[in-house]
Amino acid sequence: MRITIVGCGYVGSALASHWHQQARHWLRVTTTREERLGELAPLADAVQLLDAADPDQLHKALENTEAAVFCLAPGGSRQVDADGYEATYLRTMEAVAAVVPQLPELQQLVYTSSCSVYGEAKGLVEEDTPPQPREPHAQILRDAEALLLACRGSHRRVAIARLGAIYGPGRELEPRFRSLAGSRREGDGSSLISWIHRDDVVTALAWAVEQGFDGLINLVDDEPISVRELIDRSCHAAGLEPVIWDGDNGTSANPAAERRISNRRLRELGLGLQHPCLPILAATPGPGAEQKPAA
Repeated sequence: MRITIVGCGYVGSALASHWHQQARHWLRVTTTREERLGELAPLADAVQLLDAADPDQLHKALENTEAAVFCLAPGGSRQVDADGYEATYLRTMEAVAAVVPQLPELQQLVYTSSCSVYGEAKGLVEEDTPPQPREPHAQILRDAEALLLACRGSHRRVAIARLGAIYGPGRELEPRFRSLAGSRREGDGSSLISWIHRDDVVTALAWAVEQGFDGLINLVDDEPISVRELIDRSCHAAGLEPVIWDGDNGTSANPAAERRISNRRLRELGLGLQHPCLPILAATPGPGAEQKPAA
């Protein structure tokens, strides 16, 4: 199969490495940074400097390929910025919508979105739960999804993977949260976060392309964890002082405290997880951590 990966950051480069090791596909990868061309060259048959929001450049990147995987990420600061999201996601999907009618060989589009599109949704959240974006950047992601879904046709499949928060090699969580030891934080830390390991994302994206998956899929692990519990466990495991929370530990109205992203579809499709939960969940909870009910 001839595949283009648009965006070779944390996830895209790992996906490229996965396929390179298999040596089963012809692969083109793209980057927005000229200094990364040499780094990416060993992973692919072709490497292209690309502004994916430019239809002419995007057409060149996608021509003669059968599948495209969009692993986009805003450039510069990691801070969530609506303007950056619009430039990265919305403008790119507008370019995709403009060029795919000219690319009859392109039979599959796979896109990494985010569970943040569910926003205000409460309770158990599955793929058919109506998105209720809460923040401007989440609305932009939802709008980008809609543009891509409109590209679906009788000979073109569209797969959208809604990712939880990503961790993995080089993005280990515990050291970051331990730096908060002894600090005072606003709120009660009750928001539940669904996580996913980068390697499980790569496995799922490769599967979606190779199996011709069409539809939505939540990519999250089995056990969401509250911000409070995650930080408390991390500090406790390191023998550090706990964080002091200014809130009331769960009595305030917080939709995120009641939202659990389901990965049932992932399981039903036979996709096992190498990392079904965060490593820190095997550690003893720190003082003040929430206790999980018995199964």
